[in-house]
Amino acid sequence: MIRIFFDTQFTDLIVDSQLISIGLIDETGERTFYAELSDTCRLADVGDFAREAVLPQLEGGAARLTMAELREQLRVWLEAFGEPVRLVTDSLSWDWPWIQEIFEDLATWPPNLDGKPLILAQETEFNLAIERAFADGLRRHHALDDAKANRLGWIAAGCDIERTP
Repeated sequence: MIRIFFDTQFTDLIVDSQLISIGLIDETGERTFYAELSDTCRLADVGDFAREAVLPQLEGGAARLTMAELREQLRVWLEAFGEPVRLVTDSLSWDWPWIQEIFEDLATWPPNLDGKPLILAQETEFNLAIERAFADGLRRHHALDDAKANRLGWIAAGCDIERTP
């Protein structure tokens, strides 16, 4: 089973938050996916933190997709692996619900996507590697770069993953 690290950015740490962006990278580091949502939130919905840390890093252009476009393009991207995939996150409570929302209709759930994510064990080596990745140029709070940093932390920690929910 292929592991795919993912991260999301959203409007605020509140229950009715809206998705801003999502980034994914496979465990080999060779395949990535990044999208920014064009129809899920208004500027007025964005909290101070996201306004200051997330919005300035958005890329725009071809990365901007509607939720329907994201659902289809991400499904196709995941299915292209041709074997089972499991998503890996460092934040089950904040990131995983967005996957469930993107693929809210079971008919859109990619058949090769495991329904239970893996949760990263955030130990010292993991955290140090993440900090090195950001010091070396990855952008903190950019969904794809955060996913890349988590992958690097996973490698540094000896490819240890804590558990499935």
